[in-house]
Amino acid sequence: MLELQTFEALFKENHAQCLAFANHYTGDPYISEEIVQQVFLRIWEKRDSITITGPVKAYLFSAIRNAAISQWRKDTVRTEKEQGYQQIKPMAVNADDETKELERLYRQALERLPERCREVFVLSRQQHLKYAEIAATMNISVKTVENQMGKALKILHEELKEYLPLFTGFFF
Repeated sequence: MLELQTFEALFKENHAQCLAFANHYTGDPYISEEIVQQVFLRIWEKRDSITITGPVKAYLFSAIRNAAISQWRKDTVRTEKEQGYQQIKPMAVNADDETKELERLYRQALERLPERCREVFVLSRQQHLKYAEIAATMNISVKTVENQMGKALKILHEELKEYLPLFTGFFF
């Protein structure tokens, strides 16, 4: 069992050298201080069961080296995650902004369609009705529905072609 006076003496005798050793691994005095504090705290917490065989400084330096490596690993993983998030976030924001802009342009183009043309298009593409169902709902012939859909697709294609060069024809 480690007594308080022995622990205090151990701390006072080795603290400065432990800090210098930790700083060799971290290059950061604040992180070094944290690591040294953690090592001494663990020693104190395990004072009832700890047995140090061999030189005390070798034990302390080994514990500090292991803690520094562990801290470095945590920091590396955190940094990689943050960098990955920073790369993904702008792409997601840009994609979201582009999607909103495209939706706005699509709604504007849809509003510019002639009324009957727009109604046929909405029933077909947004409400997923078949041409025969649209014809029955609007009390027009299936051929008229076909003609109105063709007209709507042609107008929308023309209005949005510069925004959807790769997808033209797939959505409309």
